[in-house]
Amino acid sequence: MVVAPPALTRIPWWLLGLVAVALVTQWFDAAADLLVYDREGLAGGELWRLLTGHLVHFSAAHLVNNLVVLVPAVWLVETRYTKDTGLLMLAAASAVGIAVFAGTPEIQRFGGASGISLAFLVYACLRGLHENRRWRLVCAALLAIVCAKLAAEFFWSWGLLDWETNGNFVPVTLSHLVGAATGAALYVWRVVGDRCRAMVVFEAES
Repeated sequence: MVVAPPALTRIPWWLLGLVAVALVTQWFDAAADLLVYDREGLAGGELWRLLTGHLVHFSAAHLVNNLVVLVPAVWLVETRYTKDTGLLMLAAASAVGIAVFAGTPEIQRFGGASGISLAFLVYACLRGLHENRRWRLVCAALLAIVCAKLAAEFFWSWGLLDWETNGNFVPVTLSHLVGAATGAALYVWRVVGDRCRAMVVFEAES
C-alpha cells in the first residue's frame, strides 16, 4: 500500500483544478464554448454542460466575483472535511444545472460558480457550528448573511451587478437557492449518518 506524503494530502487539489479550468475558459473562447451551459447543446445530448457550465464566466469581473467566495469556501471544506469535497461538488453542480434547465427554459446560456460557491459556503458554515466558540460565531454570521442575500434576491430581485455593467448578464437566483440548499442537504445527511453510525457503535459495545 502506498501512502501519500502528509504535505500532498493537505494540498487542495479540487480547488486548484476548479480554478485552473475557470482560468482556462476565461482565456480561451474555444474551451468556454465547449464547456458552457448551452440549452441547445444539452437538448442535443451534450449533457456534460450541466456540470462544466459552472466553470465558465462571462467576464473577468464575473470570474472574480465568484472566486472571492469559491476559493475560501472550497478550501475550508477540502482541508477540514476532505472526504466530502468531491461529493458536494458533484451534487451541487448536478442539482444547479438540472434546476436551471428545468426551471428557467428562457435561459439559453448559463455560467458561473456562484451556486457551487454557496453550496460549499453553507456546508462549511453548518459544519463549523459544531466547532470552537469563536469559529461558531463566524459561521453563524456568514450563514445569516447568506440567508439575507437569498431573501433579498428572491423577494426583491436584488443582486450584485456585474462590475463591467454587462447588459447581457442576469443573475439567476434559482441557482443560488439550489446551491445553498444542496450544501444544507449534504450537511443534514452527513450529521444524520454520523449519528446513526455512532448509535450502531454504541449498541455494539453495550
